[in-house]
Amino acid sequence: MKKLLTAFFLITLTTLFSRLAFYSKSAKVLVPVIETPTKEETLTVATYNIHHGVDSQNNLNLENMKMLIKDADIVFLSEVDRNYSSRSRYLDQLVFLKRNTGLNYHAYAPTLEKAGLFTLGGSYGIAILSRYPIVDTQVIYLPTSPFIEPRVALIVDINWNGQTIKVLGTHLATLEGDRTRQLEKLQSLQLDLDFFLGDFNTTPKNVTSLVEHFNLKVANNQPTFPSARPSVQIDYILYGNRFDLLTVHTINSLYSDHLPVKAKMRLNYLK
Repeated sequence: MKKLLTAFFLITLTTLFSRLAFYSKSAKVLVPVIETPTKEETLTVATYNIHHGVDSQNNLNLENMKMLIKDADIVFLSEVDRNYSSRSRYLDQLVFLKRNTGLNYHAYAPTLEKAGLFTLGGSYGIAILSRYPIVDTQVIYLPTSPFIEPRVALIVDINWNGQTIKVLGTHLATLEGDRTRQLEKLQSLQLDLDFFLGDFNTTPKNVTSLVEHFNLKVANNQPTFPSARPSVQIDYILYGNRFDLLTVHTINSLYSDHLPVKAKMRLNYLK
């Protein structure tokens, strides 16, 4: 009888330890592995009306301008000449800035073009430079009065570390009537924007409607024009709720008639 009890006890202990060992091994397999994020979480964006590359004295300043934007990841540019005129020495300013900043991807929308029959052709317009691949581009033509410089909106999708960043850039009219109609056209668009950049040629009060429509925030609040004695803010960086603003700078520079604006953003994984 004692032998039977001893055998039963040993079998019970062996079974118990076997089950404990099994569950212990199973538990190790079920524990989730949390990886530390390794992708870059910050993005620097800028907007700059380069005034076809010249200052108020018509000095060509592209060499200096490139230094102001080369550390950005996404840059919206207004008033870009591409082999357009002697005022910019028929230089393709977009290609020059692209090659000298490391911003290897671009989208461009001409607003003025030359036929090229008796000239070098060329165009003038707005552009977006990006350090990351631009995977989609769309141009929206904005209402403009006859015989006035046409205005457009340039929309791009950028592949940033596997995420799609949607950016809209525009240079609105100086005439109030045209600008009002252009703002109305923009507010008819249904877009989930991460950034809205550009020279809006209007004060922050009149930008409120854009901010509310696209559910954006204004990054900068300093005057941007004229560069010699800035008195009014007309250049903007607007951003969506997927990003948090870390820093923003309106850069004092006389290279153009506008001041460039640059903001460093951080992706908010909670939104």
